[in-house]
Amino acid sequence: MEVIIPEKIRGDMVSHALSEYPREVCGLLAGEKVRGEVFLIRRVYRTRNASNSPLRYEIDAEDMYRAFLDAEREGMEILGAYHSHPLGRAVPSKVDEERAHPGFLYVIISVPRVRIGAFVWEEGKGFRELPVRIEEGPFN
Repeated sequence: MEVIIPEKIRGDMVSHALSEYPREVCGLLAGEKVRGEVFLIRRVYRTRNASNSPLRYEIDAEDMYRAFLDAEREGMEILGAYHSHPLGRAVPSKVDEERAHPGFLYVIISVPRVRIGAFVWEEGKGFRELPVRIEEGPFN
């Protein structure tokens, strides 16, 4: 398994994370899962952090609803979410682990020193880290 992210989307996620620093930011990732092995990210949806916390995130329900509708209209599915870890590492926290859903992609961006990690929750096993490939092109 791997995650492919266009450079523009990577830039959008990082600029979002830096713009709200030191608060956590969050958003949704849309695209397609190719051959059940590759998460191909085609669009990012910035969402509001309903918890307004530097230590946790909760995707705003209205923003989530709009993202799901738009992704479906565009022939994509919501594959996962991204969020930032201000002053933390780009690895899942205990809170992330407690709230994880099987098969859902989690992209974590550490800031201000930018690092990106991608993980999928596997039932009975926990988080599995996935390689991330940043590529040119929008993949639309």
